[in-house]
Amino acid sequence: MRINKRFFSSLRWRIAFAYLMVIGIGFFIINISIMEILEQHLIDDKKTAYQKYSIQLAQIIANGFYERDPNIFYQIREFGNEIDQIEGESTRILILNDSGIVEMDSYQSTSLLRRNLSEDYSEVSSVLQGESVPARDLIIATGDPVEYKRVLYAYAPITHYSEGIIGMVFLSTSLDGIESIMNDIRKAIVFFSAIISVSIILVSLILSGFITHPIKELTAVITKMSKGYLNQRINIRGGGELRQLGEAFNIMSERLENLDNARNEFVSNASHELKTPLSAIKVLAESLLNMDVDDPAIYKEFLSDINFEIDRLNAIITDLLVLVQMDKEGAASQFKREPVDLNELARRTIKGLQLLAEQKKIRLEHFSEEEVVVMGDMLKLQQVISNIIDNGIKYTPDGGRVTVEVYNTPEHAVVKVSDTGIGISQKDISRIFDRFYRVDKARSRATGGTGLGLSIANKIVMLHHGFIRVTSEENKGTTFYIELPYNSGTEVE
Repeated sequence: MRINKRFFSSLRWRIAFAYLMVIGIGFFIINISIMEILEQHLIDDKKTAYQKYSIQLAQIIANGFYERDPNIFYQIREFGNEIDQIEGESTRILILNDSGIVEMDSYQSTSLLRRNLSEDYSEVSSVLQGESVPARDLIIATGDPVEYKRVLYAYAPITHYSEGIIGMVFLSTSLDGIESIMNDIRKAIVFFSAIISVSIILVSLILSGFITHPIKELTAVITKMSKGYLNQRINIRGGGELRQLGEAFNIMSERLENLDNARNEFVSNASHELKTPLSAIKVLAESLLNMDVDDPAIYKEFLSDINFEIDRLNAIITDLLVLVQMDKEGAASQFKREPVDLNELARRTIKGLQLLAEQKKIRLEHFSEEEVVVMGDMLKLQQVISNIIDNGIKYTPDGGRVTVEVYNTPEHAVVKVSDTGIGISQKDISRIFDRFYRVDKARSRATGGTGLGLSIANKIVMLHHGFIRVTSEENKGTTFYIELPYNSGTEVE
């Protein structure tokens, strides 16, 4: 029969074995304690009974023993038989004189007659001196080969009303009956313990099966995910820690799937964005090669278009490299950490974009009534503000307005950029910070954007422990809230 090592090393078996060990050890300790208590109780009852027998016999034979009545021996034999019938054990009765010498033996054995037991048993001297000596049990060695037996001794002085202590009664009996009872109980306990142990293992395996089933299901799902199937979820049942584990796993699985989808989409979008200017360059270059024209103006026009597409391709690659650098662990440690006046930064950015706004007859406005200073990298923060204002200008119709407000709140410094442009639909707002995502792809390319500006801006703000909120209404305009902490007291992460 082959042993299934995998099963015995499984969590299910370990739980079942743990149940068995905990319950088994507890059951063993309880059984031992009960056996000890029961055995001691039976022996104590025996001691009490034999102590009474010895006292009773001493009282019965006191006068006869003093007068040396020969009928005492028959009284002793008869009394011993009565004890045997009551207790179910053979009882030996010895009558000792006041010197501790055996004068009568209910067994009619000569081995102990005229023997001084005070030399062998200290209790004999104590009883003859009038001390109260309780019955006691002990283990003795008998026979050849040696066999150990447990016996009980009980003592009582023989007292004459005028002479005092004139001898003593010495009772001895075997405790084999109690040993036999205890052995029967032990066998019964072993038998029932084996049944209980098997029952515990079976019940534990069933219960551990319920406990480990979600873990097995989780393992199976993880195995599938490791093979590339990231859309796996587990069915959450019950409550407690396993439910929390399942919920956490499903959240992680969903995020991994979203991340994988985002990666695939990013690769697809990046390939498309890089391919578009390359395709344009190829078409323009092939056109030049195939044209039979000597007009320099036409060559200049085609080369200008090629140069534009090269600049666009370079911008995309530059932005991609920026994102890659900011995605690296510890990227924020490369940021400078210095006091930045956001009002001054907004004024400088607006001044740089004023010409672009004037070309579209868009009014750029700046409002601030207080000093707003944060700790951060001035150039990176200017890139954020510039990108969002630039977007506002690009997507605002001619004659519109872009407004920049800088103010303090209890928790954050805020740069608010509002425009009167085309707006963003609610379904697109949640994705505007995705890389290469464009609300209006044709219009975005026409304005020369790479589709990475907002992603870069959002990443920079996040690395400053801040965040960007967006509200928008189609055909009415969009508002960006750049919220930055003043000084969190921690390094930028």
